[in-house]
Amino acid sequence: PVSPSMSTSLVPWSSQASPSCLFCSLMDFHLAQVQLRWFEGQQELLGHVLAPNVLPNGDWTHQLLVLLET
Repeated sequence: PVSPSMSTSLVPWSSQASPSCLFCSLMDFHLAQVQLRWFEGQQELLGHVLAPNVLPNGDWTHQLLVLLET
């Protein structure tokens, strides 16, 4: 069996106005209905979030990648 994993990192961004972004990946989880949200303190950050759909991996697991422009 595959164990789910999550990682976060700060990566360079191509835009001068937004030099970097936070990247979070959820990998190898079984439930397709999952949400990943960014918070600063108790305030949810809704703007500048790029969140594609949950993608199937082909082995009954899924992945989700979410970016937050900083």
